[in-house]
Amino acid sequence: VPQYLFYIMVEILKNSARATVEVSKADPIEIKRRPIMITVGADHSQVAIRVHDVAGGIPFSVADRVWSYMYSTSPNSKSGSDFSQQGTPLAGYGVGLPLSRLYARYLGGSLHLQSLPGIGTRNYLYLKRLESEAREAHSVSE
Repeated sequence: VPQYLFYIMVEILKNSARATVEVSKADPIEIKRRPIMITVGADHSQVAIRVHDVAGGIPFSVADRVWSYMYSTSPNSKSGSDFSQQGTPLAGYGVGLPLSRLYARYLGGSLHLQSLPGIGTRNYLYLKRLESEAREAHSVSE
């Protein structure tokens, strides 16, 4: 489970950080005004992680496409030197969120996004706390 949680969190945080840098036009003062908040809550059976940014949100016109493989708002760069290409080998190719949701479902959890265009995005990750309960809960056909 740790490697899947790591992958999911890197993808969510990378998206929030990239959006924050872009909307702030890389101005350090403006970036500080737009913190990315991480909140963790748990009970005996589940863990919930919320990642909240104030980076302008996802436009309604593309909100449904964020779960599609190969859809990306990140400009591809073969040099790998810009912010969007750092962190993971597939950065910018549109697999991060769909694969993260697939991992969460495989572990019996879920990943949801709530976005307010012009404001920001909240990502909610729910995972089973006990490894014995973290089993595939959804069929491949979904």
